[in-house]
Amino acid sequence: MTRTKNLKVVADSSFLIGISVCEQWDALSEIVESLYIADAVWKEVVEDGQGKPGQKELQQAAFIHRKSISSSHTVSMLTTFLDKGEAETLVLATELNISTVFIDDLRGRKVAQSIGLRCLGVAGFLLFAKSLNIIQEVRPSLLLLQQNGFRLSKKLINEILNSAKEKAI
Repeated sequence: MTRTKNLKVVADSSFLIGISVCEQWDALSEIVESLYIADAVWKEVVEDGQGKPGQKELQQAAFIHRKSISSSHTVSMLTTFLDKGEAETLVLATELNISTVFIDDLRGRKVAQSIGLRCLGVAGFLLFAKSLNIIQEVRPSLLLLQQNGFRLSKKLINEILNSAKEKAI
């Protein structure tokens, strides 16, 4: 993924919550021109997430656009093994002809990749932001995510830190 002024992506709930937890909304807004979210993602983060990470940021972000999906049948099929937000995220990406999704869940990533979408999770996004010199370190953000219950293995954290040329934990 390269930085462009017209980068358009679709994101799921866990990514947006993670970006909020590690306080990287500014980096997100600097890298992404338009970020689309499905109705189920809005419901999870804003309506069901009152007072939780991501709720206020999502409501206030001018570069985020909420869209309804057209193919409820495809969403229904995908919800047999994905949650509704992930299913709607993947369907929305295909409907909008957007090739990159920000998604953390392993099952969701595998399905996204199987249909030809590029995936990036919070940890990968942090590494990308550092490569663009938008953030100076990934370590503090990774530790914040881990402290707030995000499932990041020590192995994954150390791989990201190694790629970022930062000290392993």
